[in-house]
Amino acid sequence: MIKKIITKYVIPIVITTIILLVYSYSVNGFPVVHELNKANIVSVQIMQGSEAITLTNDEDIEQAVNLVKILTFRFGEANGGPADTTCTFYLRDGSKIEIGANNDTIFKDGRQYVGGNDSCRLFGNLMQAIFFSETLQDGKLYN
Repeated sequence: MIKKIITKYVIPIVITTIILLVYSYSVNGFPVVHELNKANIVSVQIMQGSEAITLTNDEDIEQAVNLVKILTFRFGEANGGPADTTCTFYLRDGSKIEIGANNDTIFKDGRQYVGGNDSCRLFGNLMQAIFFSETLQDGKLYN
């Protein structure tokens, strides 16, 4: 009886779940950061071009964490180049996580990834609009 239930219901559900996960990640990309937790972050330094700011306010840190979480990557060879926008998260344990992006490449702690679904451009534009709004020239975004 239990064997019949497993083969009739559980196995198809597990297979369907796996197929949907693979499809979702192939379409949307894989998240670059999942380990960031705003409670573990002391401060964030954001650099865009020659401008730099340091965030220590909890609301600003949360906003920076949420913006970095939109970055997704795909498998493949990254184009490289310098990062247009870089966020350095300083953690309570003394370590740091550095995440940056240019138009199509994501940089995380010295590694490069191919950006997925224009997440790199969205990341750079949102960072500029939220944290560097005074540098907007004629309403044009950085990327």
